[in-house]
Amino acid sequence: MSPSAPGIEEDFPRGHPARGDYDPTAPEAIEWARRNIAPLGERDFPVDHPGAVDTAGNVNRITYQPGVDPFNPHREAHTGRTPAQVEGIRRLSETASRAAVESPVLQPVDAAAVNAALDQKRIEVRRDVLTADEYREVLAGFQEAPREPAPAPAPPPEADYDTRALAMLTQKGWREDTARAYIAREGAEKLLRLAGVIR
Repeated sequence: MSPSAPGIEEDFPRGHPARGDYDPTAPEAIEWARRNIAPLGERDFPVDHPGAVDTAGNVNRITYQPGVDPFNPHREAHTGRTPAQVEGIRRLSETASRAAVESPVLQPVDAAAVNAALDQKRIEVRRDVLTADEYREVLAGFQEAPREPAPAPAPPPEADYDTRALAMLTQKGWREDTARAYIAREGAEKLLRLAGVIR
């Protein structure tokens, strides 16, 4: 095969069977056939690809575990840290855990009341932006104030008793019209008390 002249585009690469100067015994033709002819059928990977079975040192038989680098199995999964780094982080975490102080549990506060107090503080200092200390001072007043007890829940209306009694009886197999007549005669609250649903 003669080399092509510089600057002339070739129709086919060297070694291709359709070239006019094709020689099946030439090294280019043998290399072209190795790379492009697959006698066993279509290839999953091109020739010389790391995943191809016939590539020296191929990687298609390596088992990949989640988070583990198969080429560095001695490293920690998911982070890739060396054992020395893992040990250092463990010691650092233990030191930080011993020095940690649990934060006090803050009581929930009324957001509208807090915003009003913050607005009042902004008027006092004649600035729109409060410093961290000023902000903390306003919130501390809310956290130190005694809490008012939560109001007792209102008793359910009688209509709710009727609905609950009807549901109770229909679950026991009563027909709805019969259950409604029985509730009207006996009273929903009485039936619920007898069943132990309410006290």
